[in-house]
Amino acid sequence: MSLLVRRAGEGLAILTWIGGQHLLRAQLARVSPWLASKWARRIDRQGGPWLASYCRRHGALLTKIGQFVASRPDLLPLDYVDACAGLRDQARPSPSALIRLQLDVAYEHRTADHLARIDDAPIAAASFGQVHRAWLTDGTLVAVKIQHPGLAPLVACDLWLLRLSLRLFALVVPRIPLQLIAEEIARTAKEEQDYLHEGLAADRLRSALAGTGVLVPRVFWAHTREKVLVMEFATGTTLAQTDLATLSAERRRDIAGKLIDAYLTMLVEIGYFHCDPHAGNLIVDGDRLWLIDFGMTSTIDARERALYRRFLDRLRSEDTDGMVDVLCELGQVLPGTDRAALKDLARTVYSELGNLSPNAFKGSRRQLELGERVMNFIRRMEGLVLPRHTILLSRGMGLLEGVCTELVPDENFVQLARPRLRRLFSPWRTASEAWADLQRFWRDLRALPTRIEDALEARTAGPDLTPLLCAVLLVAALQLPDGWFRLTALIALALGLVVSLRRR
Repeated sequence: MSLLVRRAGEGLAILTWIGGQHLLRAQLARVSPWLASKWARRIDRQGGPWLASYCRRHGALLTKIGQFVASRPDLLPLDYVDACAGLRDQARPSPSALIRLQLDVAYEHRTADHLARIDDAPIAAASFGQVHRAWLTDGTLVAVKIQHPGLAPLVACDLWLLRLSLRLFALVVPRIPLQLIAEEIARTAKEEQDYLHEGLAADRLRSALAGTGVLVPRVFWAHTREKVLVMEFATGTTLAQTDLATLSAERRRDIAGKLIDAYLTMLVEIGYFHCDPHAGNLIVDGDRLWLIDFGMTSTIDARERALYRRFLDRLRSEDTDGMVDVLCELGQVLPGTDRAALKDLARTVYSELGNLSPNAFKGSRRQLELGERVMNFIRRMEGLVLPRHTILLSRGMGLLEGVCTELVPDENFVQLARPRLRRLFSPWRTASEAWADLQRFWRDLRALPTRIEDALEARTAGPDLTPLLCAVLLVAALQLPDGWFRLTALIALALGLVVSLRRR
């Protein structure tokens, strides 16, 4: 219990300071944008290392949050990205004695009936579990993934802190669906603690991805339990631990191409995708490429798959207006949507990102200006509600883009993907496909009034707990060290409380 209290207390302190400072910066920006920018830089220089250290020491869901921060230099300040970069590799493993106890509980004290031998030292440690090399009783070499003992209460604590964080930052960026983000993270965190779910996900993707050249290890179901997953041993080295300089340019491009093909297959053919394709979940073994860790997955229905196919067709032909039209059809378009402004922004983003190499763009004044324009639009955006899976798809595509950029640094993701889109489109479509599209269109047209009404109700439903949150954080701010840390946090949170009450 003391560990949970310390974990929550430190998390509240970090949230109070970083969130409070950014609330203060948002108010300051109305008076002096230049001073607000300087203030934000100071916040990030101190907040980045503090957040990374907190995630590293406490692990569990915090490690995943830090990994996501490290993978998105396009969305988040580089101070946070650089500070969290170390979290992309190994997490802290659990002691071998606790791991063996976890195995005994899972196998009802009959571990020897399942595993003839297991190495004490893990070959990989992740945020929710760790992987050991082991041998079945028939001598088969396997990889055994074992969940960290006592994980559930830690994840529950982290989710509580996350919800508080998103509620606070909703004051700064009220148009971003932060509550939806929290719900999706909570859902995937629950699924990731169930290794039976992960095994089923691997089975679902294995045969479909085989045609793309991406391999998925086989699951040994007789030895798999809710907290123990036994899979075929994927030989090789993770991409995160591989010195890319030892791979030829042709091999690096081949890996990137296989990954893009795999994601296109998941997106428009299977309708079921891997949400966590970072370099630690990719294993290179000669000319073979393995994809592992299927705890985080999501589903896309048939209608959405057809729309993504149309979106990719517009991307192939560089039709940005058409891309926006498809996105509006994919989501729920409500009164107030400024589609013309959205199309103008899409043209600007595509012209900037569609041709520049990542190395030339990253850290430039152009990147900062474009990022600010995108965020300003998001803050004003009303009327477009994208599907729930969009959050995880954005995460997966962001991670995939980061891996491909590392492999082929001289080309951006759009340039790499465009030639591989041709296989998705043929010059003709069968009558059955056209008829299915027509049926889907008619069904969606009839359901549109209900969808709009439901979405409007969802936007106004539920009590506003933001004032209560700010009051709680004001109390938490009193626990910060004396000096300007505490003073600025108290001022910022008091301003946040006033702003939230005025909005009511």
